[in-house]
Amino acid sequence: MGVFSLLDDLNSAFVDVRAHKHSPIGSHAQYQTGDDSPAVSVHANGWNDGEVKIVTISVVATWKWLKIKEKPHYEVYGYHDILVGAGSGSSSALIEAAIIATAREHGRELDYEEIYSIHAEVESGSDALTYPQASVVAGRLPLTSPVKVMGWRPPSFKAITWSTGDSVSTGSVKFSYTEPEMLLWRVRWASVERAVRTGDSRRLATLAMASADENQKRNISRDLPLLIHAVSNFGALGYSVAHTGSYHTALFPSTVERDLLDSFSDHVRTHSKHLATEVRVFDTTQAAERRK
Repeated sequence: MGVFSLLDDLNSAFVDVRAHKHSPIGSHAQYQTGDDSPAVSVHANGWNDGEVKIVTISVVATWKWLKIKEKPHYEVYGYHDILVGAGSGSSSALIEAAIIATAREHGRELDYEEIYSIHAEVESGSDALTYPQASVVAGRLPLTSPVKVMGWRPPSFKAITWSTGDSVSTGSVKFSYTEPEMLLWRVRWASVERAVRTGDSRRLATLAMASADENQKRNISRDLPLLIHAVSNFGALGYSVAHTGSYHTALFPSTVERDLLDSFSDHVRTHSKHLATEVRVFDTTQAAERRK
């Protein structure tokens, strides 16, 4: 069963999972996650070693969640257009596709709470933008799930996003927090939840902006001055950066005129010294609708 996973027009993943009673001729398991787990053969189409591993773990984690009695031999096919670790939620898109595809191969449709739970078994953090509900990421914090649902509707923004080059390995970033920083993080969560539930996009953008500024202490965002310029000169409500800092997003009111968005997009193209992708404009509400 094949599943296509789209993330905000930024990147996509397609995963096709097929369960066989016996090992197909010529196939081999590139990864096995234990004697009690089924064998998984991943026919990688441009996937690197880390992506093959994360897909395999996702398939096995879903098999365990479904409590399938038999141990089929899984064959997995697919592609992925942005490498895991790009800071745009690419690993989350890939994992989500693998989870849903495995479940469908066994005739099961998972709701998002189930997907969250399986996802938590695969990685300790995930990108909230892969879910149609408004969520916040809890990566690297001592919680049982990487995702906390804040509300059942997405925040409403017109957004402009772009990448500034090669991704940063999240393992190389020193994520260590003092007790006061941890407390501030939890207070910020509560503020995000209130902003989502009340539909307060301005407050949410301000909180995202504060988080992006905090990110500068651990991983420099190359085009942060352009994001600041979006707020001070183009009327943006705020901005956000991906956890690796390679993706930059300016958050505008949903009512903003297209001419202004085009004007800021041109400004980024002209002034960014690190631009690595096309500058994209998208509507967060419409993007969430397409993911449902």
